[in-house]
Amino acid sequence: MILAIECVVACVLFGTFIILSVLKNKVSWINEYPEPVQKRYIELHPDAEIKEPEGLSPRVIARKLFACFIFLVLLVGMVYLAGAESFMQGTFFCYIIWFVVNVFDAIVIDLGVMMHWKKCRLPGTEDMDQEYKLLTKKSLVDGLYGCLIGIPIALLTGLIIFLIHL
Repeated sequence: MILAIECVVACVLFGTFIILSVLKNKVSWINEYPEPVQKRYIELHPDAEIKEPEGLSPRVIARKLFACFIFLVLLVGMVYLAGAESFMQGTFFCYIIWFVVNVFDAIVIDLGVMMHWKKCRLPGTEDMDQEYKLLTKKSLVDGLYGCLIGIPIALLTGLIIFLIHL
């Protein structure tokens, strides 16, 4: 039961953080938008810091690794509170939370909010409805990658739980 509650709370907190940070600074999330949208934004804002579509630039990779570290710390705490007492329980509980939040991100945040809510669009690209629909494929692919990235995070969490209970 605690694990289910943690999954719901994690989705709400993650969704709130993402939406608020996008609304505050859309450009910092430019790599999450489809490439045609990125190109239009760059064309309209030649003075912007971003000069070409990012993809997996070193800046993006560094941000994602930092986020993984933060998630690892949070997940260890959540899994411990959920009652995990072994490597397998820690790994399993962690992956369940990771998977639920990852699916929530892909379906609700990316395909729901980011694709359809024009307040989340990059300035100058609000009219690009067709291009924003490209988020469907990108979100599903990113969701699959997210599932894979969750495996080492879950294994590290399981190891930390195991070490805590030694």
